[in-house]
Amino acid sequence: MTTVNERPPLEIDLDTFAAIVDLREGDAPTTEIPGSIRIDRTDFERIASIIPSTDAPILLYCGIGEASRIAARELARRGYTGAVSLLGGFRRWRSEGRPVAPVTSGKGGRYDRHVRLSGLGAVGQERIRAARVLVVGAGGLGSPVIEYLAAAGVGTLGIVDGDRVDAANLQRQILYREGDVGMRKVDAARDRVRRLNSDVEVVPIESWLDTSNATGLVEGYDVVVDASDNFATRLAVNDAAAAIGVPFIHGAALQWEGMVAGFDPGPGPCYRCLFPELPESEETCSDVGVLGPITGVIGSLMAVEAMKHIIGSPDRLVDRLITYDARSARFTTLRIERSASCRIGHEPVSP
Repeated sequence: MTTVNERPPLEIDLDTFAAIVDLREGDAPTTEIPGSIRIDRTDFERIASIIPSTDAPILLYCGIGEASRIAARELARRGYTGAVSLLGGFRRWRSEGRPVAPVTSGKGGRYDRHVRLSGLGAVGQERIRAARVLVVGAGGLGSPVIEYLAAAGVGTLGIVDGDRVDAANLQRQILYREGDVGMRKVDAARDRVRRLNSDVEVVPIESWLDTSNATGLVEGYDVVVDASDNFATRLAVNDAAAAIGVPFIHGAALQWEGMVAGFDPGPGPCYRCLFPELPESEETCSDVGVLGPITGVIGSLMAVEAMKHIIGSPDRLVDRLITYDARSARFTTLRIERSASCRIGHEPVSP
């Protein structure tokens, strides 16, 4: 008979599992093990579909441990060696004071495509749900960033912007509608996110980020997304993130081109390694224009990289710059080297 790997609650470390599967039947439960996805206990094809590899660790639990033992045995018979059955089931888990989370109606279905995704899964979605992300700038780049992070279920979304919606924004800033013209951007963005996903807590910050307040604004967030439109703000974000040790994503778009980069002040280079000081002059969209969809392309890439940092993806950007030229339809990836003259104290990326 196939051996079943059973473990009691005290031997379970939730962070080590690629997926956590709730096999309980009957009326919808009100609490669950954090990060769970509920699946019919006989739907072995569905269970197997969310396991990224045959040896990936997956935790199975039911009410008292019987159904999860049967499921673990069947998965092992099918070649999945990482299936673990929770001994005593959810009843024992809860009685021993292990962590539980409330079940929100419809949440499992809403994020189902993330839970099924290899490299993200239920554990990754739980990290997204617990994450605090600060978006600096709610304009052309910030719009797709905010919408995609909100749709993904990021727990807390801080939005920093001191501007109001202008008619000239509507060509590319897809957060806003004609009726929003004249509103403060943070208020219009908050309303949009609330309509999109009520799971997300929005923190509107009606302010311009600069060197005087950057550290205070960045502090307390897990990832910062720099969607600003000027070098002064970008450098202020960089210095604050490096001082606190928070990873941040940078993007820029102008005319027919855009770029995105990710920085982790612990192991990698920073924005000052590219641009040490403020330039003598800089062009803006209001000076030379920008193709609206360019901001969508770059903003979407920024949202992807923010989520990769949240879930700890090994492929997240920390020392690379991606450029996009819409005229030639070409992406180019460049390596960012640590500048010897950079005054930000961080370690170079290991080879």
